[in-house]
Amino acid sequence: MSISNPLRLLLLVGSLCAIAALCLLLANLPAKHDGSDRPIAALQQPAAWAVPVDKSFNLYQMAPTLYRSALPSSENLSVLQKLQVQTVVSFIKEDDSVWLGDALVKRVSIPLHADKVDDADVLRVLRAVQDAEAKGPVLMHCKHGRDRTGIMAAMYRSVIQGWSKEDALHEMQQGGYGSLEDVADATRYVESADIAKLRRAFASGECSTTRLSSCYVRNWLATF
Repeated sequence: MSISNPLRLLLLVGSLCAIAALCLLLANLPAKHDGSDRPIAALQQPAAWAVPVDKSFNLYQMAPTLYRSALPSSENLSVLQKLQVQTVVSFIKEDDSVWLGDALVKRVSIPLHADKVDDADVLRVLRAVQDAEAKGPVLMHCKHGRDRTGIMAAMYRSVIQGWSKEDALHEMQQGGYGSLEDVADATRYVESADIAKLRRAFASGECSTTRLSSCYVRNWLATF
């Protein structure tokens, strides 16, 4: 064997070792962060986001027994019947009987204004949804399936399902609700929400996160 052949072999082995060392170094570099306690890559993964079912009325499935949408029409009823929806929770003033007709579906009406939603509203809705889910699939909706529905969907993710606020916001802003402008009021509420307090209030049966809430006054008056 000539002298040049062993030299070439040594150079090749040395190059491969250098490449392997570089790959190992890159693999062990810390992930970039955005200021939270989770890597940016984790924030960009829509791990369990709602999946579209019928975009004609912004219908998405959030969980095995929970759907969200815009205000359905009578033409959409057959879709919901195939999904075996048992309860409809509405956040608008319009009566759902207009499109539900005589369908055997329970109706829960909790009219809201997205720019005025407070913790008491959130806890009331989440309890209504959770109670209804025990009886079968539930649909919650507002007029367009954006702001009001966006708030309650994000709070369902955070308070009931245990998502972080950041992950819930990311889905709400990028998961089919509309533009950032469409969910502006929802974003303001979710960003300011104290998730830990909401979880404790939800678990303990409190009607709000503060004793100053009007829901305590209403509950007190109801005892007379």
